[in-house]
Amino acid sequence: MELATLCLDLGYKLAPEARDLTRMQINFLMAALATRAEAAAVADLAEQGVTRIVVRDDTAEAGAGN
Repeated sequence: MELATLCLDLGYKLAPEARDLTRMQINFLMAALATRAEAAAVADLAEQGVTRIVVRDDTAEAGAGN
């Protein structure tokens, strides 16, 4: 359900049926879903007055696909 909502929110029509999605499309959707969940968690903490500093090493993730 969350993945279907994500597709609608992002304006993507990745495949006619969910069973037709490629592995790369599924990985993309899962990464987008994880990013959205993390952003929601940070927003919830911010509403409670908690400030979090998030540091990411995007170069490590970029090199993993090579």
